[in-house]
Amino acid sequence: MKNLNLYNTEKRALQEFFPLGYPDDDKVRIYHCGPTVYWTQHIGNMRAMYFGDIVRRTLKYLDYEPVYVRNYTDVGHLDGDNNGDADSGEDRIEKGAKREGLTVWEIAEKYIAIFEKDVAEIGNLEPDFLVRATDNIPEQIQMIQTLLDKKFAYITNEAVYFDVLKATNYTRLTGQKIDENLAGAGHGDAEATLKRNPQDFVLWFFRQGQYENHTMHWSSPFITENNPEGDGFPGWHIECSAMAKKYLGDTLDIHIGGVEHIPVHHTNEIAQSENANNEPFVRYWLHYEHLLVDGKKMSKSGGTSF
Repeated sequence: MKNLNLYNTEKRALQEFFPLGYPDDDKVRIYHCGPTVYWTQHIGNMRAMYFGDIVRRTLKYLDYEPVYVRNYTDVGHLDGDNNGDADSGEDRIEKGAKREGLTVWEIAEKYIAIFEKDVAEIGNLEPDFLVRATDNIPEQIQMIQTLLDKKFAYITNEAVYFDVLKATNYTRLTGQKIDENLAGAGHGDAEATLKRNPQDFVLWFFRQGQYENHTMHWSSPFITENNPEGDGFPGWHIECSAMAKKYLGDTLDIHIGGVEHIPVHHTNEIAQSENANNEPFVRYWLHYEHLLVDGKKMSKSGGTSF
């Protein structure tokens, strides 16, 4: 008996930890939501990396076999997320490119290199897999297609949306009622009248309207009258669901991320993954709190990053 207790956000309690394959298999499947690579990460972000590293080292110390995946978000994370609406605003990578006069690809490469140097210097172990959203577009398209085929998603002229009301127990990670999850669930900048429910969130943005000139874009099978090639880019949430499945399977032992991800990003990951895969998504949800400056969250957008 290895006697490890973890605080599971979903259960709101300390729980004794056993990996999925216990007692025959000591492999521990861990997914850690990594940075959006448009700017230098501050010490609050580095504290988050320490959190994941300590979890991993503890598991290794107890003779488990952690398989640790951390992602880079290099497309699709919009700055509306700062204001409680993850499906609105400008793509942060594009915003960084305009700020520095570089291409979006150069911005991602620059800040991935800086981040990797920083995490090495603070002594973090190298993840088993470092994965980029832009390297896994086919997997995201495949998961979206599965959700469409199973009627959990639908296509409009501006985007492919996930139908939140078809998801069972959608808000179980937050414990809220569904209308309390409205802020941040995905209002978007396109016509809200095309969404079935205000809470529905984007799986795939079409390259039209505000995003007509989005630099990073791919063709897809999601055809509309206005977009016969399905030209567009993925929503932020589907990226993690697809990459977690590719590298770790349908069910994860541990998913790590910040508390700000609980009501929107991680809630949406659960809805996508479980309805696409027909399996429980995560067994133990671990969340770290914010590093505070003057009583508020350390934030690049708020000018309080160190």
